[in-house]
Amino acid sequence: MRSDRLLSIVIIISQKGLVTGKELANHFEVSLRTIYRDIEKISEAGIPIAATGGTGGGYYLMENFSLNNLFLNKKEIGPLMAVMENLKFLFGKNQQFNDLVLKFESLHNREQEHKENLTINMSHFSMEQELREYLFLINEAIEEQRTLEFDYINRKMDYAKRVAEPIQIVFTSGQWYVTAFCRARDDYRRFKLVRVRNLRLGEPFAKRSDSLQEIKKNFHDSYEKNCVCVVLKFTNRIGEQLSEYFSKETIRPQEDGTYLVEDLFPDDEGLKKFILGFGDECEVVAPESLRTGMVEYIKKIYAKYNG
Repeated sequence: MRSDRLLSIVIIISQKGLVTGKELANHFEVSLRTIYRDIEKISEAGIPIAATGGTGGGYYLMENFSLNNLFLNKKEIGPLMAVMENLKFLFGKNQQFNDLVLKFESLHNREQEHKENLTINMSHFSMEQELREYLFLINEAIEEQRTLEFDYINRKMDYAKRVAEPIQIVFTSGQWYVTAFCRARDDYRRFKLVRVRNLRLGEPFAKRSDSLQEIKKNFHDSYEKNCVCVVLKFTNRIGEQLSEYFSKETIRPQEDGTYLVEDLFPDDEGLKKFILGFGDECEVVAPESLRTGMVEYIKKIYAKYNG
């Protein structure tokens, strides 16, 4: 939109000090004539942009004029910029996102003493480069309402080709997901990006009528439907670390020094692997079916080493 471009022009000039018309035209991928008209409109709005000609010339904001942030102070915007910087790296050349980062950067003193107090890395150690490419493609697919085609490995280690209509990019619990309508399952799904292979853009599609709130509710209901209530008992030695894995509301210290954790978990092989990760620090108390399942699962593992 033109109004967004006008604001971005002001911010770029404010940040860089001196910018040529050609640089602005290249940045926004418009003609020089368009930039001239935009500068004229900005001046009419009361923002004092001046220009110098010749080599080394360009547009600049007149002295004593600055853009003031009315909503966030420096302490508030510092942590936000740490997040934005990481997302800027991940989203690569996404023009809309980079313009948004630019707007926040103009409100943030890059030379302030404590600018490196917070560092955030939201990439995944096994797919840093792929993640950048995936986020760019998914964002493009959402904006243009095009399907995504990819190969996917689910929780059961089944490998299948999928065609999905993307809705939202989600980062939660240290993982990136794309929420989409899966045509193979004829339902909404949340695909973990580390399990996606050979991602590519597909055909255009018509947006469905379901709201994001309805989709989230369906996810929540489906999750609870496929879960079982599990009670786990932990030794005193690992007790203080349990908040790294479980919400504090589910952890109950016992008089004998042990800890009980009671929560809902998906009833699948992943649950057994998760429990085994605690070694002999953890014991399944309930349900009985899971205790029996753990015994059988451990026997299978033992057989591999005792064959």
